[in-house]
Amino acid sequence: MMVSARCESTGWRWPPMLLLAPFQFIFGLIYSWGAIAPAIHAQSGWPRATLDLAFSLTPLALLPAVVLAGHGLRRMSPRAMLAVALGCFTIGGAVGLAFGHSLPFMLGYSIVALGIGAGLSTAACIAIVARLYPQRRGVLGGALLALYGMSSVVSAPLFESLDGHFGWRAALALVLGLYAALGWLAWAGLPDLPAQDVHMAPRIGLRTMLGHRSMRWALGLVLIAAPLGSASFATVGHLTRQLGFGSSFALVAVAAMAIGNGLGRLGFGALADVRGGRFSRKVVLAANALAAAILLAVLHGLDARAFVLYPLLMGLAFGGMAGKLPALAAHVVKDGHAETAFGLLFGAFALASFLGPLASAAFGTREALEGFAICAIAAWLSALVAP
Repeated sequence: MMVSARCESTGWRWPPMLLLAPFQFIFGLIYSWGAIAPAIHAQSGWPRATLDLAFSLTPLALLPAVVLAGHGLRRMSPRAMLAVALGCFTIGGAVGLAFGHSLPFMLGYSIVALGIGAGLSTAACIAIVARLYPQRRGVLGGALLALYGMSSVVSAPLFESLDGHFGWRAALALVLGLYAALGWLAWAGLPDLPAQDVHMAPRIGLRTMLGHRSMRWALGLVLIAAPLGSASFATVGHLTRQLGFGSSFALVAVAAMAIGNGLGRLGFGALADVRGGRFSRKVVLAANALAAAILLAVLHGLDARAFVLYPLLMGLAFGGMAGKLPALAAHVVKDGHAETAFGLLFGAFALASFLGPLASAAFGTREALEGFAICAIAAWLSALVAP
C-alpha cells in the first residue's frame, strides 16, 4: 500500500496511533454512564426510566452512523470524517447541557455527541489503522477498541471528582470541554490520508454488500452471540447479589468484566492478525459459549461458586467480539470494501449491545440471560460451519 510505505519512510509510524488514542477516551465516555447517571438522578430528579432511555439511545444512534460512515469513507477522507465526529461531540455536548432539560440532553449528548459522533469516529479511526498498518489492522484496531472500552477507568473518576465540587452539569461540561480540546489538538496532528481510490474497486451499495454469503453469516453470528455480553454488563452487579454473593464481590465482578473487555479487544485483535479473522471468530465464540454454559449451570442449581469464573470470561468474550471485527471485515469481503464491511459489522455489534439490556429490562434478568446463553451456544455451533 502506497500510504503505508510512505508512512514508514517518513518516520511517523507510531505517532498516528498515539494521536488516535484520545478519540477512544472521548467517545468511550458512554461507558462512564454508571457514574454519571446516579449524579444526574440525585441532583436533577430526572426519572430512572429517562436515564435508561438516554443510555439506550447512544447505541441506537451509533448503529446507522457507523454503517453509513464505513460506506462514506470511499468519498471522504478519514481525517475529514473525524472532524465531523468531533464537531458532533462538541456541538451536541453543548446543546445537551445548555438547557438543563432531559429532552435536549438526550438529543444532544446521547444521540449526536456520543451516538453519531462515536459511529463516525470509530469507522474513521479503524480506516486510518487499516491504511497505515494493513498487516497489523487486527492488533492495532483491537488496541483502539480496547481503549474505547476502558475509557471509564479515566472518565468516571474524573467526573466524580468534579461532580463533588461543582455539581453534575458543570462537571460534565468540564469533562466534555477537556475532551473536545484534546480531540481537536490530536486531530490537527493526524496525517491527511486521501479518500479511498474509488477506481481500485467499484463502489457497491449496502444491499450488494449484504449479498455476500460470508457477510450475512458474520452479521448473524454477531447479532446472536453478543447480546449475552451486553446484558451481563448491565446486570452483573444485580445478578451476583441474587446468587448470594456480597456487595464486595459485585464490585469485583464489574471490574473483572471491564478488564476482560479491554483485554479481549486487544488479544483477539492480535490473534486475528496471526491466525486470521475466521479462526479468531471461532475461538471467541467458543469462549462466549463456555461462559454461557457456566451461567446456565449456575442458574439451574450448580454450586454458585462456579460463577466466580464468569465475569472475566464473559468480559474477554464480549470484548473479543469487538476486537476481531477489523480483521474479520477484511476476511469476509476481499474485494476492496473492508471499511464498508467493518461499518456493517460494528453496527450489528452496537445493535446487539442495545438489545441485551433492553431484553433484561423487559423480560427479567434471569429469563433474558438464559435465552441469550442458549443463543450464544447456538452461535458457537453455527460458527463451526460458517464460511
